[in-house]
Amino acid sequence: MHVRIAQEADIEACVRLAEARRALYETFEPRFWKRAAGASELSRLWFAHLFAKAETLALVSETEGQVRGFLIAQPTPSPPVYDPGGRTALIDDFVVEPDLWPIAGRGLLDEARRRLRELGYAQIVVVGARRDEAKTALLEETDLSLASTWWTAAP
Repeated sequence: MHVRIAQEADIEACVRLAEARRALYETFEPRFWKRAAGASELSRLWFAHLFAKAETLALVSETEGQVRGFLIAQPTPSPPVYDPGGRTALIDDFVVEPDLWPIAGRGLLDEARRRLRELGYAQIVVVGARRDEAKTALLEETDLSLASTWWTAAP
């Protein structure tokens, strides 16, 4: 697996991976993770926007020219009542082909952390679904700690 900066040419592969993850996540919690109409096109536009932003770190993991996963880290403000000791990067879009989390997922996370440290970030926050067992297993194998959970229902 090779990790590199994402390019515009990678958008279609990233959308494909994101759509597969959305289908899985919707089975976990059909209200919160319900896919919107036009989600694929919205993702194309969103990824193009993010890949072009200088402050966004967008990486892909590939093998033999095929994108197998991607990670997007963006600066995010910490709540004013907390002080993590510096800037926070939010890793919300972090998707890998299901069986490749130990290799592609680890490579993406390691490279993102290295680059974000070099940029002076003090904290990363990685988003994932509670029932995403493969991604959770990877995150548990690292020195990340579980900091928060969200619960949802109709009002």
